[in-house]
Amino acid sequence: MDTACMDFPIKPPSSLYTDSTPNMTCYRNGATVTQNHQMCNVTNRKILDMLPDRPPQVTFSCDKPSAACQFQFWIGQIESFYCALDTCQIDLETGYDTNVTKYGCQEMRCNCIPGRMMCGEEGSLDIGDFLKEGIKGPASFTCTTGTGCKFEEPSMNQLINDIFGDAYITLTCEGGECLHYTQVPGYQRPPKPNRTIWVALSAAGAGLIFLIASAGLWYIGRARSDNFGQIRLPENEASKLMADHVPASLHFSSLSYTLGSRTILDGITGHVKPGQVLAIMGASGAGKSTFLDILARKNKKGLVTGTMLVNGRAVKDDDFRKVVGFVDQEDTLMSTLTVYETVLYSALLRLPRDMSIEAKKFRTLETMQELGILDIRDSRIGDTGRRSISGGEKRRVSIACELVTSPSILFLDEPTSGLDSFNAFNVVDCLVTLARNYNRTVIFTIHQPRSNIVALFDQLILLAQGKLVYSGALAKCQAYFEHIGHPCPPGFNIGDYLIDLTMQAGSEETSPRTPSLRSSHGPDEINDTDEERGLGLRSAPVHRHPARSLIGSNSHSEGGRSSASDPEDETELQTRPNSLAEVASTSGNFIKRKTSQLLQAVSGPSKVNAPLSSQLAALVDVYDSSEIASSLRAEINDLAATANQDVPRPRDSAQLPDVVGETTLLRGRQRASWATQFRILSGRAFKNLYRDPALLAAHYLSSVAIAVISGLLFRNVANDMPGFQNRLGLFFFALALFGFSCLSSLGLFANERILFMRERANGYYSSFTYFSSKILFDIIPLRVVPPLVFGGIVYGLVGLVPTVAAFWKFLLTLVLFNLTTASVVLLISVAFSSTSVASLVGTLIMLYNLLFTGLLINRESVGPALGWLHTISFFHAGFEALAVNELRYLQLKETKYGVEIDVPAATILSLFGLRAQSFWWPNIGLLGIMFGSFTILSYLLLHFYVREQR
Repeated sequence: MDTACMDFPIKPPSSLYTDSTPNMTCYRNGATVTQNHQMCNVTNRKILDMLPDRPPQVTFSCDKPSAACQFQFWIGQIESFYCALDTCQIDLETGYDTNVTKYGCQEMRCNCIPGRMMCGEEGSLDIGDFLKEGIKGPASFTCTTGTGCKFEEPSMNQLINDIFGDAYITLTCEGGECLHYTQVPGYQRPPKPNRTIWVALSAAGAGLIFLIASAGLWYIGRARSDNFGQIRLPENEASKLMADHVPASLHFSSLSYTLGSRTILDGITGHVKPGQVLAIMGASGAGKSTFLDILARKNKKGLVTGTMLVNGRAVKDDDFRKVVGFVDQEDTLMSTLTVYETVLYSALLRLPRDMSIEAKKFRTLETMQELGILDIRDSRIGDTGRRSISGGEKRRVSIACELVTSPSILFLDEPTSGLDSFNAFNVVDCLVTLARNYNRTVIFTIHQPRSNIVALFDQLILLAQGKLVYSGALAKCQAYFEHIGHPCPPGFNIGDYLIDLTMQAGSEETSPRTPSLRSSHGPDEINDTDEERGLGLRSAPVHRHPARSLIGSNSHSEGGRSSASDPEDETELQTRPNSLAEVASTSGNFIKRKTSQLLQAVSGPSKVNAPLSSQLAALVDVYDSSEIASSLRAEINDLAATANQDVPRPRDSAQLPDVVGETTLLRGRQRASWATQFRILSGRAFKNLYRDPALLAAHYLSSVAIAVISGLLFRNVANDMPGFQNRLGLFFFALALFGFSCLSSLGLFANERILFMRERANGYYSSFTYFSSKILFDIIPLRVVPPLVFGGIVYGLVGLVPTVAAFWKFLLTLVLFNLTTASVVLLISVAFSSTSVASLVGTLIMLYNLLFTGLLINRESVGPALGWLHTISFFHAGFEALAVNELRYLQLKETKYGVEIDVPAATILSLFGLRAQSFWWPNIGLLGIMFGSFTILSYLLLHFYVREQR
């Protein structure tokens, strides 16, 4: 290129250049100094397609002294038309990596060369008239380093758009001019900005995080079926599983429970032996669940008295809980786990630590086989709106979680609650099979079972208002009540009859004329006290009448006595009354009873026990003096006397063994270690997180979206007063975003609160291991990654201080602030069991912190007496740290109305009440202290306050 310019004349001529052979050079791709010439290839795709063998080209030359340019259009190296551009201005925008040269001309005149392509050549269009009349200007020729050039003129742009579908003529050009070396303009490269690299790094970092997280979650969450056929047990453990539990009988005598001045249960006595099922029945409020809790040695608020013997021995509460299982009335299972995982986690956490993993898996499968849920092992538990297994199957999964530990005694609270009759029968039948085939002791409460369910019971305890109405074998129950003058009507469910009998006996008012053992009302009327029955359902109450029986007999005689004349035989269900007087009398009595109950409910529960009705008292007294009760008390007294003598019993004796001692020898003393508990709970928490990714995805996607929006709104902040304001606005907005998004953590523990209390009460794990796994795999993924993603994107887009140290300080502040806020929210969720109350408290705390962030209220205006309000605000600590990190060393320049302002940003910070030297201390230090303090306080509340209270 320089050779071509060797003999080129110097322009403009000057006496300063005296060299005989001027030292000329080719100045390329720069702004025009005197005369610039460019040769360009047209790159519009459609134009190239129409001229495959005749490439279109453009020459563009400019003369700076005359402010004129020439544009020529060539096809196949033959000129087609040319344009003259006048009143041109040359602008140069210099950047670090690119330069933009723009030639803007106000006037443009074009002409065709006749007979040339596009100008009348045969077979081509003729745009000669359009060029003369339509092309007027203004026009521009713009070149950007590395991206090419473009020629624009409004009318020509319209022509290119209409014919070729492009917005303007696009070009790739090579150009230059010959200059003396002294004429080459000086060039000083501007300093390299850092914001572009930060944009690239932040975008790449966000993308990399998503790719790694997606790949990791896909790998961990991909479906893997366990090959159960590969489980191989060592011989010693196979023998252990054959005798995995110790049979246990339970005898209890005079069990009473008092809460304050009220006696909830009074003198309950009974027993159940291995291989038997004990059902506890009674109407609502009879004390069934309370009695079951006492039998299972649950923590009660009141005073428990009485005697309980296990295999004839008194057993301490802690030892007793190790050999029993307890299934609550409500299924509290993690919805995202499969059936197999749910039962397996129970086995891994509760079976002895010296038991191999293979043995625990085998025990899990064995238990599932016993309960008939092995076929659904890969189905998820599911929850409301995302059902997977039925209610009966879910109840059996809850039973399996307790049965997998091979308890000697299994307690269940209302195992048929909420199930249809078919599933209820299946659950009870499964329990009966467990008791009889595997020699286990099963005790459960049940409310109004079907007749085919009642037939499965071995032992029965009937309660009414906390009193014992019957305790003994079910086979003797019907004969006993018939003996005392209350025979069950033929064809009537004995379970329903007993509930109706106790309800009617306890609900009728005591009267001198009321017989002590009279049963004159039908089952529906007996249940008048049931809260689920309304006045509207009682329009035609049912009465008993000896002459009108539902089974069609007109009289019932026994031993020659007529039922029409013997009031003791008035126990059959009868038809509706046919007398208006009877209907009016019955309705009046019903309204009186309901009015009395309503007034009693409004006035509040009585602090002392109400006296029993005469009928219920008579039922209790008759049983207490019966032969069944006497034989039961004698058996328990004999066992208690033997236990008090502490007579050693040989292991091969016929008597039942010491269940605690034998179980300890069989299973070992220690369950899973803390490390094992933490590993299992962490895996469970992580599975719950990635199998229900809605919350995780919402946090991550919202962080990316809001970061991009914030970057666009606050982009390229300048070092002036608006830039100062925008920086503070960005920091305030970011803290508000992460602060209020942390409120979503309220549900993380609230949803598992009951699950945690019951699992810890049943000995699954310790509070520390659960809390640690919760922090590590629930809190951190939601509170560390989102601020890193947000900060990585927004930092470069906004153009904050482009230094490595300032960038990492920015991220550190966001992460530490988010963790501190999350620890506060966790403390609230632990302290308040109600999600609504916790949400309100959390919102109020966030609003307080926003108020004292430092942007809304000046610290200096509050005064020294209330300055601590800013100090304890974690929003203020985060906001001040971000502001100091960004603005401490900036110099703000602003020109307004001819007045130039040049002030350090630290001065403006001080006017806002923000301290320029307070990044590490107290701000970062306070955030760390608050995070640690709130986390520790949350654990202490979880350990000591969140406990199962019954």
